[in-house]
Amino acid sequence: MCGIERGDVNRKIWSIASAVCLVASLAGLAYDANNFLFLNEIEVGMLGTGKTIVADDIISEFDVEIIGVIDQPGDLSDFIVVRVSGVAIGQAGGVAQGMSGSPVYVGGKLIGALSRTGLWSKEIVPVALITPIEPMLAVLEASAVATAEPNPEAVLDGIQVAEGTTRPSAEALAASPDTVFSLPVSTPLIASGFSERATTILMDGFSVDAPLATIDRLLPNAVAPAADGLRQLGASLIPAAGDGATVDIDPQTLGPGSSLGVALVTGDLSIGALGTLTYREGDAVIGFGHRFLYNGPSDFPMTTVSIIDTMKSLEASYKLGALGQTVGAISEDRIAGIGGRIGSSFEGIAASYLVIDSDSTRSRDFSLEIVDEPRLMPNLLLSTGFEAVDSTLDRVGQGTVTMTYSIDGPGMPQSLERTDTFFSSTDIAVYPPLQLAAIVSLLQYNEFAAPELNAIEVEMAFTEEIRGVAISDLGIDYNIYAPGDTIHFRVALQEFQGELLEREGQIQIPEGLSANQLVVRAYGGPRYLESAEEPQVFTSLNDVIDAVESFPSYQTLTVELFAVDPYSLYEGGLYGIDEVTFEFPGRVVYGEREEDALYLGGPDWDTGG
Repeated sequence: MCGIERGDVNRKIWSIASAVCLVASLAGLAYDANNFLFLNEIEVGMLGTGKTIVADDIISEFDVEIIGVIDQPGDLSDFIVVRVSGVAIGQAGGVAQGMSGSPVYVGGKLIGALSRTGLWSKEIVPVALITPIEPMLAVLEASAVATAEPNPEAVLDGIQVAEGTTRPSAEALAASPDTVFSLPVSTPLIASGFSERATTILMDGFSVDAPLATIDRLLPNAVAPAADGLRQLGASLIPAAGDGATVDIDPQTLGPGSSLGVALVTGDLSIGALGTLTYREGDAVIGFGHRFLYNGPSDFPMTTVSIIDTMKSLEASYKLGALGQTVGAISEDRIAGIGGRIGSSFEGIAASYLVIDSDSTRSRDFSLEIVDEPRLMPNLLLSTGFEAVDSTLDRVGQGTVTMTYSIDGPGMPQSLERTDTFFSSTDIAVYPPLQLAAIVSLLQYNEFAAPELNAIEVEMAFTEEIRGVAISDLGIDYNIYAPGDTIHFRVALQEFQGELLEREGQIQIPEGLSANQLVVRAYGGPRYLESAEEPQVFTSLNDVIDAVESFPSYQTLTVELFAVDPYSLYEGGLYGIDEVTFEFPGRVVYGEREEDALYLGGPDWDTGG
């Protein structure tokens, strides 16, 4: 039974070991519990050894001395407090970002993973916190929680952990002798191939009051992409060592102390986190000693990581590395760590961006694999989209873009196809990633069916010209109409710094219209619902896709007939009757004009009012 004899332990310890055995069974592991030193066996003063990589992909060792155990409420908030020392720690400048997950052994038995650095007024040097092995083993089977009862003689009575956002001052330390201040549980992210602007968007999010509305602002019940940045999820950004690992690492050589990566984006651009592998049994691995993004059940690429060096910093030292090849999949992202299997397949979304600079005929094609995680998708699409545009155009400023999307997935009844045209006098790079993030969020959060997206293709053609057509005038043939009449209209348009254009057409007034007043309006692109109109009702994912595809783009001029609803709760409540559209490919139609007319077939007319 996992190498533990019932007679060797008391009832309490037996229940703990049983839980660990359960994890081993459910997760398909076959480890020997004698290889671990559990929390109830930890004693003050024990000496141990940790493993981590400081430089050149070579595993180094460091020394630990156990100070005691912090026993806090719950099974996931206990820590082993240790002093750390040795050449590896000195070379790294202390406990560095990326060391999380470094396995620590006492007497050759694994006690847990280095997961946090801390400051304590009772210790002259900084201390480190170790996540016990019990909850880490449970990561690979989330339903089996391994409880652990510390050795009472090792518990630091009255001592608690406080996680802050900044390093505490000397005064704060002195004023709280019963508190170990832990630095933020931040996951060190590396973004390869990204400019400063793209990484800022990735970490801190992006919001803009764009003059031209994106899909999420116009369709009923659309879910706006929540791009608040990955920093809001507890991640921090560290520099990447170039655009990718130059050293191929055999996944079969990965073991305790090896660097371990979790990717969000791979391909021509990459985003991911680096940490340390704590324990491996066969192809199953656990690491980090704390959450990645606290995603729970996950499907993230597991990658190798090549560590060049560890950079010392007064704030927080960090490992300088780059993500390598995908070698498996991370399936669990929990408080106590991450877990997955080497060799497992990862099901992501294949995304391609073709960016064309029509002025210089320069173009770039980006091929990416993005994790299929809806809450992360807006940040990933915005940051990668901005990077694709900025690096191709090599400028920030005005212009016009025509973009075509193709989005598909096995859960979609049909592929979504759409073309949009936007212009901007300040930053044309804004619109493609914003519109794409809006459409993908709308699909992923629809009420009807999981789209299971597997392919996103976007082509964006830019010019520095502002290609716009302003609606300068609208005229109709009469100001009084009867049932069945035809309204003839003429629209005058002015090209931006170009020619004067005209479009003419007609709209027939239907019989039996309940109104006393008509409005004819000329406008560019889509419009919001009027006060007397009911939102469109969707009954399937197919309806959502049809709505996205049919929504007018900004290269469309619409002349629409409205009626004023005499029974509306809102004064002057309008509702649409019929429309005529004109296309201006590659140009944005903007502005609005309208004309009013009396209608002689309404309720007031019928009653002689």
